[in-house]
Amino acid sequence: MQKVRVLGLESQRPRVVKELHRLGVIEIRKSKLEIPDDSPEEVLPSISELVVRYTSALSVLADYRKKPKAEGRRERIAQPKTAALLALAKKVVAVNETLSLDERKTEIENEIARVEAEAETAALFLGSGVDFSKLHSDVMAFSAYTIGRKARKDAGRELDRLSENCEIIRKETKQGLAVLIAYDNEDAKATDALEHTNGVRKIDVSAAEFDSDAEGVLRKLTASKARLEKERKDTVARLEKLAREDYMHVESVLELLSVEAERASASISFKRTESAFVLEGWVQKRRFGQLELGLDRVTHGAFSIEEMEADELAPTLVARPSFLKPFDNLMEFFSLPRSDEIDPTWIFILFFPVFYGLMVSDVGYGIASLALAWLIDKRTEPDSLMNSVARVWEICALAIIFFGLLSNQYFGFQLNQYLIPGFVGFDWLKNTPAVLAITIVFGIVQVMIGLLFGFFNSKAHGHMKLAVARLTSMVVIAAGTIAVSGAFFGLFGATVTEAAAGISIAALVATVALSGIEAAEMMSLVSHPLSYARIMGFGLASVILALLIDKTFTPSLSAGILPFLLFSVIFILLHFVNMILGVFEGIVQGARLNFVEFFSKFYTGGGIKFKPFFYRRRYTKEA
Repeated sequence: MQKVRVLGLESQRPRVVKELHRLGVIEIRKSKLEIPDDSPEEVLPSISELVVRYTSALSVLADYRKKPKAEGRRERIAQPKTAALLALAKKVVAVNETLSLDERKTEIENEIARVEAEAETAALFLGSGVDFSKLHSDVMAFSAYTIGRKARKDAGRELDRLSENCEIIRKETKQGLAVLIAYDNEDAKATDALEHTNGVRKIDVSAAEFDSDAEGVLRKLTASKARLEKERKDTVARLEKLAREDYMHVESVLELLSVEAERASASISFKRTESAFVLEGWVQKRRFGQLELGLDRVTHGAFSIEEMEADELAPTLVARPSFLKPFDNLMEFFSLPRSDEIDPTWIFILFFPVFYGLMVSDVGYGIASLALAWLIDKRTEPDSLMNSVARVWEICALAIIFFGLLSNQYFGFQLNQYLIPGFVGFDWLKNTPAVLAITIVFGIVQVMIGLLFGFFNSKAHGHMKLAVARLTSMVVIAAGTIAVSGAFFGLFGATVTEAAAGISIAALVATVALSGIEAAEMMSLVSHPLSYARIMGFGLASVILALLIDKTFTPSLSAGILPFLLFSVIFILLHFVNMILGVFEGIVQGARLNFVEFFSKFYTGGGIKFKPFFYRRRYTKEA
């Protein structure tokens, strides 16, 4: 990455902004020069207001849009000039109509909820003979309540007390009791004790619709609800028609407005004088020439560009194939690597699926995981965290299938001999020591790679003693592994074992002498490779659970149809639970081995993603 400064004529700034936005090669940063800041374009508030309205309308239409099976080719709208774009945007009737219809639909739904509540109240007094139109008096007050079954005893005593001075109408309901109490208007606190009784709820019978007996009120409310339901249905039908006919056009105009909004606000990051502007930013070195050519084309050579000494950390460039982008999204969620350190994402991409696949390693679980991951992938927004997790899961599910084939596991059954004649694979239960050794070797290899990365990072930052200490730590691990393998497992002769032990001790002393920081890490250099044994532990646990499920609950028709169906349900359910446990542990432990054991050897993180001034168009094109 290279930081650059561009100086140009103020009169040409709009053309320069447009060209930079089209090229998408520079991330604009505000200059620290002691000259005045530029200001955004005057049209920005108008454009921003339209962007908000269009975004809201599009969000509404998206809820009513049924995606066609094939969009077909559509004419891409060219980016018009600002004034023409504003005029175009204000002419799109669908936006205002959509927002208006959505607001009316909300009002209708609130009205329906009110009518339903009032109808429920009126229904409580069906057959009671109460005429609500007469519940208005200068000398009497009226209150209505519902009393739950559990509250009838306590409320009954209070009703008996009130009946001495009040007129009470009682109506049995499914939930308990509905009562209407008439009392002296001057005795405002007559019903206070009843209202404070648990299980008693006051209800409103003073709405305008309550102008006759309960039967008449209910008929009127039922008619009102039917009318409102029809209006809501018509409103939804109109919104569906707008979504079907105008969605793409609204989305296209929104894209034009968004592009214009970004360009109108870009000047905030510029500096200016009366006749010139100053722009600074970061650009990839390989695209510096493209930036120069673009500026020359729109300014006819009336500009200057210079490379600057960086006074800040360069942004981190993330450039990987699209199918690996979800790993970058997860890394960004954890912590993006700094631009001045080695990017470990490739190692994460390589090792995480391997660790995950080993910890689950079952063809059946892999196929089921792939199906679930694909379903989540298709039902979530692209580039969202959940979508990234699902796409990583799809890749990891392939690793589960691969290691399931190697370990001959199909929902706990061994089927390779039937499906792949001549290939049996390894047996988890018979080859546990070998699997344990392999997982520890994985740990040693990854920790060694981490220390090697730490060497390069420390060297790049000028910490030479720490850099060398990273190398001596690598020697400690390599020689120590040989020494332990020879002493305890007889893998090497006595001479090699003794020499390796001596080299390991000497390297350990050198590490302590070179760097106290690295010396403090020595215990973790022993424990971290051993942590990788959890791969074997969780993988073996998953296999044993699958075997137990198969041995105990494999359904058989010989036991009868009902036991067969019952055992089938239990069999599927337990395998599903075992798969979910394996998936969960695979994600957690696979991530932990990378982020804790591996990253801790070298990783700083905290980088800022390179975000060039650019808008990726989907429906429109440059004029």
